[in-house]
Amino acid sequence: MVVKLGCSYSTVSAEELMAEVIPEYVIDNPLECIFWERGANDTYQVRCADACYFLRVYRCGAFTREANEFEAQVLSYLHRKDFPVAYPIARVSGGYLTEVSAPEGPRIVLLTAAAEGAPPDYDSMENCRLVGESVAQMHLSSDGFETNFTRSRLDLTGLLKNSMVYIRDYMAHRPEALSSIEKIAQDTCAVVKAVPEESLNAGICHGDLHGGNMHIHEGKVTHFDFEECAFGYRVYDLATFKWGGACVGSGKRGVERWLAFLEGYESVRELSESEHTVVDAFVIMRELAELAYGIRHIRDFGHNGIMATDIDYVCYRLDKLISAHP
Repeated sequence: MVVKLGCSYSTVSAEELMAEVIPEYVIDNPLECIFWERGANDTYQVRCADACYFLRVYRCGAFTREANEFEAQVLSYLHRKDFPVAYPIARVSGGYLTEVSAPEGPRIVLLTAAAEGAPPDYDSMENCRLVGESVAQMHLSSDGFETNFTRSRLDLTGLLKNSMVYIRDYMAHRPEALSSIEKIAQDTCAVVKAVPEESLNAGICHGDLHGGNMHIHEGKVTHFDFEECAFGYRVYDLATFKWGGACVGSGKRGVERWLAFLEGYESVRELSESEHTVVDAFVIMRELAELAYGIRHIRDFGHNGIMATDIDYVCYRLDKLISAHP
């Protein structure tokens, strides 16, 4: 007996992308498309005679079409402002996005240029400073960006309130742990609300600036993976870098990396006193947002593949973050 079952996550054929999708884009002499890696979404490398590109196939339902359009417009805007990003490649017929039909439903495709170089070496304080400078330049370069497309903002509602909805539902069977996390969320919110909102610089944020979504080549930092980009408080980008593996949990070396990054950032854009005050609160918000992200996409990552699998470990991580960044 053969039972026909549905599919919640498929791997799109690289050969079919090569034959049916890549010819729709304005690139010269595409030679090969290979499945590169599976991450938050699926990435394929497209090799041409004289260039290399990366094609992302977003998971079904991971984002709205409007959110994907928002990302493409941000990348295009930054590229036009001469800021180094893995910019989007246009379709022959116009626009940037292609919709493909997968077994689980429609998926969106975006083709971008490759980011030259290699990931930063965060044991190099000069690299840390370069990254900080580049992030500040990205924030300044994106000033003036306007769009008719909308997506959830990176503010108290988008990062904290909405995250807690998913966390409450997932952890309802662990009331004591949930109560502790609720208290952390309330305290974090209070820290941010205690400073004047106008003292927190707002605008386009990368949204996932954990330290790995950039390459350095000959002293130039190129950013990529803007799938979480949105309008919001820019201190969130700094907090996400501080939260990332290059800083948090790395002891004295992590502190040195953070200070070098901060020095580089403030050499381009000075932070307000309020932003200095709330950055650690946004580190906690990043942790909660990451927790909620895994819960939200549990059907794709699996129960054992998300941070929320071990609730005791979740509480341990939060306590450790709070003790490191009171």
